[in-house]
Amino acid sequence: MSWRDRIGDGTAEFRGIVLHLERGSISAGRRVQVHEYPMRDEAYAEDLGRAAREWQITGYLIGDDYDVERQRLTDALDLPGAFEMRHSYYGTHKVVVIGEPRITESTREGGIARVNMTVLRADDKPRYPRSVTDTPKVVEARAAEAEAALKEEFEEEYNVLDLAADRVAEVEKTILDALQDAEAVVSDVTGKIARVIRTPGELAGAIMDTISGIANQLQEPLRALRGYEALFNAGETESESAAAPADARQQAQAQTAAVNLIRRGAAVAAAKASAQWSYDTRQDAQDTMDKIGQGLTEPLETSETLSPDTAQRLVLLRAAVVDDLRQRGAALPELTVYETRRAMPALVIAQRLYGDATRADEIVTRNRVRHPGAVPGGAELEVLSE
Repeated sequence: MSWRDRIGDGTAEFRGIVLHLERGSISAGRRVQVHEYPMRDEAYAEDLGRAAREWQITGYLIGDDYDVERQRLTDALDLPGAFEMRHSYYGTHKVVVIGEPRITESTREGGIARVNMTVLRADDKPRYPRSVTDTPKVVEARAAEAEAALKEEFEEEYNVLDLAADRVAEVEKTILDALQDAEAVVSDVTGKIARVIRTPGELAGAIMDTISGIANQLQEPLRALRGYEALFNAGETESESAAAPADARQQAQAQTAAVNLIRRGAAVAAAKASAQWSYDTRQDAQDTMDKIGQGLTEPLETSETLSPDTAQRLVLLRAAVVDDLRQRGAALPELTVYETRRAMPALVIAQRLYGDATRADEIVTRNRVRHPGAVPGGAELEVLSE
């Protein structure tokens, strides 16, 4: 088969119009950006991908009805969008007309219209920007809503205005006992609580500020999460029988409200902090999600005093945390085990695993290796999969 057989009659067909080809040309090659730097003799050429394919088409319409075809061609070129073109030289592709196509005719050359046009291959599908949910921001917003609901519920349940000083002191002691783990991290907890013990709104704010301070003081996520976990079941709720004196029942109600706020507030604060934490492995994100989910679920399953609005806020927050940590965790490497056969430097292990000896510190820190220059043989090291 010769080139004449492969090319055929030398036409370009599109939108029902046949254009006889006189000549054609095609642009080919790559898009290359050349970077030149001061005091460097060699330039760096950055390949940006294949250049757009343009066809330069030169042809004609001829015959007794060329003027009819010319009008059809004019109307076709005015239509928007890409169209399929069958080209004898370059095959069949979707194209769009670019530049300014020109149709030329004269009385000197009767019965013919000459056409010059440039088309661009447009086989690729359009790629539009895709919206992506900012899951950490959603968690922060849901946490703020849940915190507001907890404070509102606390203000309704907590009332020590008419209580004697000794009973208020017992309420204060219950709160401080429940916050003792936070007090080890956050300063002046006792003073803050004592100043606002009789004002529910300010007391709720002081308790939540103290709990939130755990993440602010402990920058390491795992340590901060352990601090929050200690508060998930902190303190003891008080209850009095209906036959007990009114002030005893009021005291017990205030103590219960405060302990519930601390427990639920710790789960909400942990959820809010998790949106700001970064994780090394998928397992870290999964463990955080499970622990915070447990802290948010327990009040929903065990509490009879939880209002419907607060319960809904906690459910929405739990769903936001799960969505956030699953999405971010999916992009993280997994944690695997690497067993050393003989003693060797951490630099060698890092080079073998990752092709990057600079990651030796990562292995040493994660596994608490005593001497980076001699990791013991037979040791099982926790390492990242990538």
